[in-house]
Amino acid sequence: MAIDKMYIRTNAKKSLFEALEYYREIDQKLGIQLKNEIMGCLGYIYENPYMFQKRYKDIRVCFTKIFPYAIYYIVKTTPKTQKERVYILNILHTSRKSRYKE
Repeated sequence: MAIDKMYIRTNAKKSLFEALEYYREIDQKLGIQLKNEIMGCLGYIYENPYMFQKRYKDIRVCFTKIFPYAIYYIVKTTPKTQKERVYILNILHTSRKSRYKE
């Protein structure tokens, strides 16, 4: 079953923007590199949503390779259309508590 849409929650966007700002202050290139890595991971999640293991109930986690970040997401099937949708719940630095935070 193909993914119909991907939604990114407000707190995930906020976390991402804060991380991008932090790395841009260090070096503009780092901010660009982080953005590219996160966007690549989001694309991979969209194409292969079941590739990553479940960590907490139905919450899956994709870890970035270069930067220490984890993308928490769920995949849901809409009852009416039977289409699958990905919901990005949060994007967190891995040094934070390992428990998913909403």
